[in-house]
Amino acid sequence: MERTCSCGKTAAEVPLPLRRAHFGVKKEIMEENSSQPLAVGELSPEIKEQLKCREDLCKAMREIPVMAPEPFRAEIARIRRAYEESPQVPPEFAELLGRKFAEAAAAAEARAQEMDARQAALSGLEVELKKILDAGELVVKSDLEKFDAACIARLGEIPEEFAAKTAPIKAKLAEEEALAAADAARAEAFIEELKTLTAGDDVNALRQRKSEIDAAVRELAHLPRPVKNRLEEARHKASQKISQFFEELDFARWESYTLKQDICAKIEEMNNAETPDFPKFAKTLQELREQWKALGPVPKVKNEEINSRFLEASRQLQRKVDEFFSNRRQEQKQAAADKQELVAQAEHLSSSTEWNVTAAAFKELQAKWKALPRAGAAEKELFAKFRAAADAFFNARSAYFAERDKKFAAVIERKEALIAEAEALQQGDFRRARQLREDFRAAGSAGKAEPALYERLKAALDKFFDGRRAAFAEKENESRTLIAELEQLSADPVNNLSRSREIREKLRELDCRNTAEEARKAAAKFDAALAETRKQENRAKGDMGREAARAVAEALDRVLAGEKFEFTPPATAEMFPKLAGTAKLIAAVLADEPKALEKLNRQVASARQERERICAELEKLAGKPAEEEENLAAALQAAIMGNFAREEAREAAKAIDPDKLASEFLNAGAVPSAELEASFLRFDAAMSKL
Repeated sequence: MERTCSCGKTAAEVPLPLRRAHFGVKKEIMEENSSQPLAVGELSPEIKEQLKCREDLCKAMREIPVMAPEPFRAEIARIRRAYEESPQVPPEFAELLGRKFAEAAAAAEARAQEMDARQAALSGLEVELKKILDAGELVVKSDLEKFDAACIARLGEIPEEFAAKTAPIKAKLAEEEALAAADAARAEAFIEELKTLTAGDDVNALRQRKSEIDAAVRELAHLPRPVKNRLEEARHKASQKISQFFEELDFARWESYTLKQDICAKIEEMNNAETPDFPKFAKTLQELREQWKALGPVPKVKNEEINSRFLEASRQLQRKVDEFFSNRRQEQKQAAADKQELVAQAEHLSSSTEWNVTAAAFKELQAKWKALPRAGAAEKELFAKFRAAADAFFNARSAYFAERDKKFAAVIERKEALIAEAEALQQGDFRRARQLREDFRAAGSAGKAEPALYERLKAALDKFFDGRRAAFAEKENESRTLIAELEQLSADPVNNLSRSREIREKLRELDCRNTAEEARKAAAKFDAALAETRKQENRAKGDMGREAARAVAEALDRVLAGEKFEFTPPATAEMFPKLAGTAKLIAAVLADEPKALEKLNRQVASARQERERICAELEKLAGKPAEEEENLAAALQAAIMGNFAREEAREAAKAIDPDKLASEFLNAGAVPSAELEASFLRFDAAMSKL
């Protein structure tokens, strides 16, 4: 047969630390003291064991092991029942032990609330972490810092499982910061180099290097705004320096044009001389030609005019000089002069970059050269000059086209890669799809292959965006179907609550902007219907609660007056635990159970205090609305300051929640009828002001 302790519990029901006191020690004490008379003031073994039992229950309440919240609360309730059901002790010990047990129970309840708060904090943080993980590439460093700060603020630490889930995102953000730092370092080097070249005198070096830097800047995709602005400023100043150089060069060309006009005027003056000195004119003409060659180019708009004028004047004078010399040398000299003219034209054209036009001009000069007779001893030298000028131009032309073809090949390779990437795009690559068009344009021209390459890119992107639009249309249709279903569920919100949550979650997953407002209205309609239904249910429950409270209060009046009567608790009292407990005590008093009346009086006193507290808090709330504003202001301030003291603001909001007070009032214990009706009047008066 299973042993039981003096409090009526079996060995299996008593905590392990108490079993020895309940079963082993009891037997030893009884055996040692059973034959000895009690001295004055000495406690009997039974009383000692009862005291020991209650002391052990107090200790067990204080030392409940750490476990999950629900088993922890179950253990509190079990020890509390064991204490309540343990045998009564003398009054001089009952108060002290009761106070010790109440303190231990309060400490255990506080630990249980701490467990609930931590569990709630963990649940809330898990929701926030899921949002961060679902955001994917949209997460920024500040999101993770805020989440870590929230973990420390709510839990005092960052749980290892949370840290493990955010570690890959942090690593990726760190990698992006490293890329940005590398790009910024390259940009800083470019800025310093441009500043140095701009301050120098070598404009050609500045021009060439700036072109290379401009190409390299296109690859810097992670520049901070301040660095990017300073880089653009350095590039702008370099462009200004180059522009200024060419403006000065243009001024020099106009100066050269003026000097060439003077040369032409001198030649024209010699042509119009009344007493020409042809030997002197020949020497002077040669000197003027040398001066002409030494002068730089003239503005393009004046090039043909001045060249034609110079050539016409020099030809006219040269003919006269040649006619002055022997007829035999006339032909050679004339040929030499004509070929010298072709050499001058060839040398002038040798530095031209108008490749097609100048190539045609050189072919025409070559035809003219072949048509002229030989120039005697000067033929070899003149031909060498003409050939050198032609070689200089055609070598430069070949090098230019070779370099251009090389650049075109590189651009074609780059654009082929971009096209391949566009053809492989997935639905989630929307940003990259938009960037591909910019990258394609920034890659430069591919020459004759450019139109075909662009058409291929356009076809790939059109296919991607057409598929994206179709996916959006499908999501919108699904969203509208769910919204229509949610609106139909409003007819019976209580029974369809689970389905409404599923629909809302699915709408959040779809995240369709075109139907967002319709979804919000449908959800609001459902919530309003649910609130109205629950309001009606609460009103009906409140009426039943008052009916049950009045019935129990009426029986309580008769019992406290000492009457004996048949009492049947109202069926609705079972819905309210405290009323049901009072009804059972009334039945126990009528059955003359010992101490039932004492327990009933204590329960009535407790109910009286509870109703007084609830009515007082409601009256305070109804009479001082400023306190609610202060609590709301405190909550707002806590949010602004980064959620510091959030728990205090939340507790303040809970303390003034009228709905909670109304629920507590509905479930309050029974009091005599007069007090009950008075509390109803106070409650209704206070609630009407809210």
